[in-house]
Amino acid sequence: MTQKKYFEDFEKGFCHQYQVPGLTAHEIKEFAARYDPQRFHLNEDEAKKTHFGGLVASGFQTQLKCFEPFCRRILAGTKAVGAPGIDSLKWLQPWHPGEQLDVNIVLVGKRLSLKRDDRGYLNFKLEAKADKTITLTMEWVVIMLTRAGNT
Repeated sequence: MTQKKYFEDFEKGFCHQYQVPGLTAHEIKEFAARYDPQRFHLNEDEAKKTHFGGLVASGFQTQLKCFEPFCRRILAGTKAVGAPGIDSLKWLQPWHPGEQLDVNIVLVGKRLSLKRDDRGYLNFKLEAKADKTITLTMEWVVIMLTRAGNT
């Protein structure tokens, strides 16, 4: 069994890169029908009438698809205990069916808690690109336990 990583195990500048496969029109519509039922996510003909010019994924679906690999591959193997929220989330360009996303996540800051010696805060920035064009950016903080506070 792999030992879990603590706050101290992450250095500012830590980077994790991966690709998110493109979605099918069916996947986009299925998600939209359940969580974001807007015409440009549900119907190709209606989507063509919008400024998007065609079917696009929900921004929330884009965010989830970009975050899930990081959560499974990195955070699941840590002593993360939550997050106070998302500081910034921007959908800069639509995600069209079939487009692969190139995701880059960087640890841009870290600090120990001023109130509790058992944790610290890791500031991450995510950038997702479709064909070298930024589609999504997200900045958030992860609360991570320290070794010193868990002895």
